[in-house]
Amino acid sequence: MANEKVKILAVSGSPRRKGNTATMMQYCLKAAEEMGNVETKFISLADYKLVPCIGCMRCFGWQAPADDPYKCYKFNDDTEVLAPMVAEYDGLIVGFPIYAAGVPSLFRCFMEKMHHYGPMSFTKHAGGLRFKAFGCISQGGRVYGGQETAMRMIYADAVGLGMYPVNAWPTVMDSEPQAGHTGGALSCVDGTAVYGERAWRKEGCRTVPPSMGSRNERTLKNLGRNMVTTALTLKLGRKALKETDFQEPENISFTKYSVKPRKGSYVARLMEEGKVQFISKEEIEARKTRVISQ
Repeated sequence: MANEKVKILAVSGSPRRKGNTATMMQYCLKAAEEMGNVETKFISLADYKLVPCIGCMRCFGWQAPADDPYKCYKFNDDTEVLAPMVAEYDGLIVGFPIYAAGVPSLFRCFMEKMHHYGPMSFTKHAGGLRFKAFGCISQGGRVYGGQETAMRMIYADAVGLGMYPVNAWPTVMDSEPQAGHTGGALSCVDGTAVYGERAWRKEGCRTVPPSMGSRNERTLKNLGRNMVTTALTLKLGRKALKETDFQEPENISFTKYSVKPRKGSYVARLMEEGKVQFISKEEIEARKTRVISQ
């Protein structure tokens, strides 16, 4: 276990390929790489096609074929490229600017398309992101421009997928003051060019001393370090747990299902294996009637 490595993926949710969100994330990854025991990769969602989810449920386990890869059945977009990529890594860092006081639509679309990994999809992919580290970077043109509010929503999404939020707690290498400790809530308001790619850095600040830039940099470095530490802890912890006699419960979203599954679907397979029981709507109504009459 001494030479165990982790892989960290950084996904920029900005529609601007080379804006300050991208440079922030790359700076964070550099700090992670300096920890050792890590491989990193950076991608921009601006290079991919994503269509918003319309809730057609064609990817849900009672319809989708049991052994199908992760994909969007309604639209021919890059979900089938991005989702397996995310699952391949031990940790995920996401980043996005604040547009119109909230999360930009491109990034929100990405998070929507990750719902298949959650329990309600009830497929073989459900749980595919459990026990993975999750970090978040959000930047805006104000000190308080909605960064923390948006981050809370995104962290809640990650927790719902079974991921573990990572904070930017200060370290000996970069102690307080920093921008925040819950994650990368950063500001570009002090930049000589607020929307420039260096607006968040000390060298890009128009104030003397460049306090905002210094705090932004400290936060990103600490987030990168904590991502590696948390991802490695989770990966080694999972391995150690499997070597014990502890029996994890099998994760099945429903043991009783009232939607008739299609032949060959994931839910149909679980019913054949006796793990899920089909209960018709008529039976449910009959049970309700009995309970009410009592």
